[in-house]
Amino acid sequence: MNEERRGVYPFCGPCASSSVAWRAAGAAGPMGSRFYGHRDICENCGSSVRTLYSTILWIPVSKVGRYRIIPTGGRTFIGRKVIDQPVVTVVQRQPVSALVDYPELDSDPSYRQAEAYWEQSEPGQALPFYQSALADREKVLAADDPATLRVRLRVAQGLLATRNYGRAIAWFELLGPQLARVFGPNHDLTRAATEAVTGARLMVGGPRSEAQLLADIVAVDAEGFDRRDPQLLRDRAALGRALLACGEISDALDALTTTVSDAEPGHPDTSVYRAALVEACEVAEARGKKRDVVAVGQARRLLSGEGAPTST
Repeated sequence: MNEERRGVYPFCGPCASSSVAWRAAGAAGPMGSRFYGHRDICENCGSSVRTLYSTILWIPVSKVGRYRIIPTGGRTFIGRKVIDQPVVTVVQRQPVSALVDYPELDSDPSYRQAEAYWEQSEPGQALPFYQSALADREKVLAADDPATLRVRLRVAQGLLATRNYGRAIAWFELLGPQLARVFGPNHDLTRAATEAVTGARLMVGGPRSEAQLLADIVAVDAEGFDRRDPQLLRDRAALGRALLACGEISDALDALTTTVSDAEPGHPDTSVYRAALVEACEVAEARGKKRDVVAVGQARRLLSGEGAPTST
């Protein structure tokens, strides 16, 4: 966050407020997408508005949307999706938490110490205490309980603040859909997670760098944890999304299929992993590559088969 410009680095405040965080999915070959146009150049941050079209044989066939783009060298760029219509201001939802039945969680020394460090702008020192408090909460509260999600978000923000970008990305990608469902897509917590994962990716340097970083993290996880460990599941799911973003569809399907297969039935996190696998299947089917057929078939059987892990 660039406080001086009151924007989301490297975008200035006005450009950030008129757009939302966005992640481009890479596509190789004649079937993909391409930007056209170059207008509304911002004098503050240098971004410009371009229109993204889906292409077939490099010919634009349908408009995807408008985006603010800042080139970062060669064919790489950072983008935010332009809000075509102003977001209607609504009263933020305050979902009911089961925390009322467990008041000792808020009075727990680890949680109180974490909050104290956070108020002192010491996220690195707060992180281990938030992780301890989160473990206590997840013993008695659902993973998507509002009180749990708030501490999960603090853990993710602490990882980002301490430059543990790969694990932070994995947390934010898991939290984003859960925060949007529980609090609403325009809630401050949801928007904080969305902007934070964009900042983490900016620091990593693009989908391919992100995929390599997460592959290294998953390799370490696999040596130290059981295959159903939540951290391994979370990191592998993030790896699958990163692979999907850089066009490695078969590898993405493999990572996400393994994640869903190992996920705990009925756990709130499982529905997020399943949604990511569904998205990867749809991308693979739209691309129409023969080498993806076997992987898609395996994934679809897992998603629809008897006894498949679900969130219900």
